Amino acid sequence: MLTPHGGVAGFPGDPKVERRLWERAEALLPRREIETYTQALMDLGATVCLRARPKCDACPVAQDCIARREGRTDELPAPRPNRPLPQRAVTVLLVERKGEVLLERRPSTGVWSGLWSLPELERGGDAAAHCRFRFGVIVSLQPALPPIEHRFTHFRLTLHPQPCAVRSAGSQAEEPGLLWLPLTDVSGAALPAPIKKLLREHAQSAS
Repeated sequence: MLTPHGGVAGFPGDPKVERRLWERAEALLPRREIETYTQALMDLGATVCLRARPKCDACPVAQDCIARREGRTDELPAPRPNRPLPQRAVTVLLVERKGEVLLERRPSTGVWSGLWSLPELERGGDAAAHCRFRFGVIVSLQPALPPIEHRFTHFRLTLHPQPCAVRSAGSQAEEPGLLWLPLTDVSGAALPAPIKKLLREHAQSAS
Protein backbone atom coordinates (compact mmCIF):
# COMPACT_ATOMS: atom_id res chain seq x y z
CA MET A 1 0.00 0.00 0.00
CA LEU A 2 2.93 2.34 0.52
CA THR A 3 3.69 2.18 -3.18
CA PRO A 4 0.43 3.67 -4.55
CA HIS A 5 -0.09 5.99 -1.60
CA GLY A 6 3.36 7.54 -2.04
CA GLY A 7 3.33 7.33 -5.84
CA VAL A 8 6.54 5.29 -5.80
CA ALA A 9 7.24 4.17 -9.37
CA GLY A 10 9.11 0.99 -10.27
CA PHE A 11 8.89 -2.65 -9.28
CA PRO A 12 8.87 -2.94 -5.45
CA GLY A 13 11.30 -5.84 -5.64
CA ASP A 14 13.95 -3.65 -7.25
CA PRO A 15 16.63 -2.79 -4.65
CA LYS A 16 16.43 0.96 -5.29
CA VAL A 17 12.65 1.00 -5.10
CA GLU A 18 12.70 -1.21 -2.03
CA ARG A 19 15.08 1.19 -0.33
CA ARG A 20 12.76 4.13 -1.05
CA LEU A 21 9.82 2.21 0.36
CA TRP A 22 11.73 1.39 3.55
CA GLU A 23 12.66 5.06 3.95
CA ARG A 24 9.05 6.06 3.49
CA ALA A 25 7.83 3.38 5.89
CA GLU A 26 10.27 4.54 8.57
CA ALA A 27 9.29 8.19 8.06
CA LEU A 28 5.60 7.34 8.57
CA LEU A 29 6.15 5.10 11.57
CA PRO A 30 4.31 6.45 14.65
CA ARG A 31 6.02 6.75 18.01
CA ARG A 32 3.33 4.76 19.80
CA GLU A 33 1.13 1.75 19.07
CA ILE A 34 3.43 0.53 16.31
CA GLU A 35 1.90 -2.96 16.30
CA THR A 36 -1.58 -1.51 15.77
CA TYR A 37 -0.27 0.69 12.98
CA THR A 38 1.52 -2.12 11.12
CA GLN A 39 -1.48 -4.42 11.47
CA ALA A 40 -3.72 -1.70 10.04
CA LEU A 41 -1.38 -1.32 7.07
CA MET A 42 -1.51 -5.04 6.38
CA ASP A 43 -5.29 -5.09 6.68
CA LEU A 44 -5.64 -2.17 4.27
CA GLY A 45 -3.32 -3.84 1.79
CA ALA A 46 -5.23 -7.13 2.00
CA THR A 47 -8.79 -5.77 1.88
CA VAL A 48 -8.82 -2.23 0.46
CA CYS A 49 -5.68 -1.29 -1.45
CA LEU A 50 -5.93 -4.19 -3.87
CA ARG A 51 -3.76 -4.40 -6.97
CA ALA A 52 -6.54 -5.32 -9.41
CA ARG A 53 -9.51 -3.39 -8.03
CA PRO A 54 -8.55 -0.99 -5.22
CA LYS A 55 -11.47 0.15 -3.06
CA CYS A 56 -10.39 3.77 -2.89
CA ASP A 57 -13.78 4.98 -1.65
CA ALA A 58 -13.35 2.86 1.48
CA CYS A 59 -9.74 3.87 2.11
CA PRO A 60 -9.16 6.15 5.14
CA VAL A 61 -6.04 7.69 3.56
CA ALA A 62 -7.41 8.12 0.04
CA GLN A 63 -7.45 11.91 0.35
CA ASP A 64 -3.68 12.26 0.07
CA CYS A 65 -3.02 9.13 -2.03
CA ILE A 66 -0.83 10.14 -4.98
CA ALA A 67 -1.89 7.20 -7.18
CA ARG A 68 -5.55 8.13 -6.75
CA ARG A 69 -4.96 11.84 -7.25
CA GLU A 70 -2.96 11.26 -10.46
CA GLY A 71 -5.18 8.47 -11.81
CA ARG A 72 -2.41 5.86 -11.55
CA THR A 73 -4.07 3.24 -9.39
CA ASP A 74 -3.85 0.77 -12.27
CA GLU A 75 -0.08 1.38 -12.60
CA LEU A 76 1.08 1.16 -8.98
CA PRO A 77 2.60 -0.97 -7.70
CA ALA A 78 4.41 -1.74 -10.96
CA PRO A 79 4.49 -5.41 -11.98
CA ARG A 80 7.70 -7.40 -12.17
CA PRO A 81 9.46 -6.45 -15.43
CA ASN A 82 9.98 -9.13 -18.02
CA ARG A 83 13.61 -10.15 -18.20
CA PRO A 84 15.03 -10.61 -21.68
CA LEU A 85 15.62 -14.28 -22.39
CA PRO A 86 19.16 -15.40 -23.18
CA GLN A 87 19.78 -16.04 -26.87
CA ARG A 88 21.41 -19.13 -28.33
CA ALA A 89 22.07 -19.98 -31.98
CA VAL A 90 23.12 -23.20 -33.69
CA THR A 91 23.39 -24.49 -37.22
CA VAL A 92 21.24 -27.52 -38.02
CA LEU A 93 22.39 -29.72 -40.88
CA LEU A 94 19.94 -31.06 -43.46
CA VAL A 95 22.10 -33.89 -44.74
CA GLU A 96 20.13 -35.35 -47.66
CA ARG A 97 20.49 -38.31 -49.96
CA LYS A 98 17.85 -39.63 -52.37
CA GLY A 99 14.85 -38.20 -50.53
CA GLU A 100 16.15 -39.06 -47.06
CA VAL A 101 17.51 -36.81 -44.32
CA LEU A 102 20.04 -37.79 -41.66
CA LEU A 103 18.87 -37.66 -38.04
CA GLU A 104 20.90 -37.98 -34.88
CA ARG A 105 19.64 -39.20 -31.51
CA ARG A 106 19.75 -36.41 -28.93
CA PRO A 107 21.50 -37.01 -25.57
CA SER A 108 19.38 -38.34 -22.70
CA THR A 109 19.62 -34.98 -20.92
CA GLY A 110 19.19 -31.40 -22.09
CA VAL A 111 17.04 -29.91 -24.81
CA TRP A 112 14.86 -32.42 -26.71
CA SER A 113 16.44 -35.23 -24.70
CA GLY A 114 16.29 -38.64 -26.36
CA LEU A 115 14.52 -37.44 -29.52
CA TRP A 116 15.70 -37.81 -33.09
CA SER A 117 16.71 -34.46 -34.53
CA LEU A 118 18.89 -32.85 -37.13
CA PRO A 119 22.62 -32.81 -36.39
CA GLU A 120 23.80 -29.55 -34.87
CA LEU A 121 26.93 -27.52 -35.38
CA GLU A 122 28.21 -24.43 -33.62
CA ARG A 123 27.73 -21.22 -35.58
CA GLY A 124 30.72 -20.57 -37.80
CA GLY A 125 31.72 -24.24 -37.89
CA ASP A 126 32.71 -25.99 -41.10
CA ALA A 127 29.61 -27.95 -42.09
CA ALA A 128 31.29 -29.98 -44.85
CA ALA A 129 34.19 -30.96 -42.58
CA HIS A 130 31.81 -31.89 -39.75
CA CYS A 131 29.82 -34.15 -42.06
CA ARG A 132 32.97 -35.80 -43.31
CA PHE A 133 34.53 -36.53 -39.91
CA ARG A 134 31.37 -37.13 -37.85
CA PHE A 135 29.25 -39.07 -40.32
CA GLY A 136 31.67 -40.17 -43.03
CA VAL A 137 29.74 -38.42 -45.80
CA ILE A 138 31.01 -36.09 -48.50
CA VAL A 139 28.54 -33.27 -49.09
CA SER A 140 27.99 -30.26 -51.28
CA LEU A 141 26.69 -27.28 -49.34
CA GLN A 142 23.50 -25.74 -50.65
CA PRO A 143 22.19 -22.21 -50.01
CA ALA A 144 21.28 -21.73 -46.36
CA LEU A 145 17.58 -21.58 -45.45
CA PRO A 146 16.00 -18.76 -43.43
CA PRO A 147 16.64 -18.98 -39.68
CA ILE A 148 13.95 -20.30 -37.34
CA GLU A 149 13.19 -18.78 -33.95
CA HIS A 150 12.05 -21.08 -31.14
CA ARG A 151 11.30 -20.07 -27.57
CA PHE A 152 11.93 -22.24 -24.54
CA THR A 153 11.06 -21.35 -20.96
CA HIS A 154 14.49 -20.01 -20.12
CA PHE A 155 16.02 -19.01 -23.46
CA ARG A 156 15.42 -18.35 -27.13
CA LEU A 157 16.98 -20.60 -29.74
CA THR A 158 17.72 -19.59 -33.33
CA LEU A 159 18.16 -22.48 -35.74
CA HIS A 160 20.14 -21.81 -38.91
CA PRO A 161 19.32 -24.61 -41.39
CA GLN A 162 22.16 -25.63 -43.71
CA PRO A 163 21.20 -28.06 -46.50
CA CYS A 164 23.96 -30.53 -47.38
CA ALA A 165 23.59 -32.72 -50.47
CA VAL A 166 25.34 -36.08 -50.04
CA ARG A 167 27.77 -36.98 -52.81
CA SER A 168 29.09 -40.16 -51.20
CA ALA A 169 28.59 -41.96 -47.89
CA GLY A 170 30.35 -44.78 -46.06
CA SER A 171 29.26 -47.23 -43.37
CA GLN A 172 29.90 -44.64 -40.64
CA ALA A 173 26.60 -42.98 -41.59
CA GLU A 174 24.75 -46.18 -40.66
CA GLU A 175 26.04 -46.45 -37.09
CA PRO A 176 23.72 -46.67 -34.04
CA GLY A 177 22.44 -43.27 -33.01
CA LEU A 178 22.00 -42.21 -36.64
CA LEU A 179 18.93 -42.64 -38.82
CA TRP A 180 18.07 -41.89 -42.43
CA LEU A 181 14.45 -40.74 -42.45
CA PRO A 182 12.50 -40.49 -45.72
CA LEU A 183 11.11 -36.97 -46.05
CA THR A 184 7.75 -38.55 -46.84
CA ASP A 185 7.69 -39.99 -43.28
CA VAL A 186 8.36 -36.71 -41.47
CA SER A 187 4.73 -36.12 -40.43
CA GLY A 188 4.55 -39.34 -38.42
CA ALA A 189 8.01 -39.11 -36.88
CA ALA A 190 8.63 -38.18 -33.24
CA LEU A 191 10.69 -35.05 -33.84
CA PRO A 192 11.03 -31.73 -31.99
CA ALA A 193 8.27 -29.38 -33.20
CA PRO A 194 10.49 -26.79 -34.96
CA ILE A 195 12.52 -29.56 -36.65
CA LYS A 196 9.39 -31.28 -37.90
CA LYS A 197 8.01 -28.00 -39.24
CA LEU A 198 11.31 -27.24 -40.97
CA LEU A 199 11.46 -30.66 -42.63
CA ARG A 200 7.83 -30.49 -43.73
CA GLU A 201 8.35 -27.13 -45.40
CA HIS A 202 11.61 -28.29 -46.93
CA ALA A 203 9.98 -31.42 -48.33
CA GLN A 204 7.14 -29.37 -49.84
CA SER A 205 9.55 -26.95 -51.48
CA ALA A 206 11.59 -29.82 -52.90
CA SER A 207 8.58 -31.67 -54.36
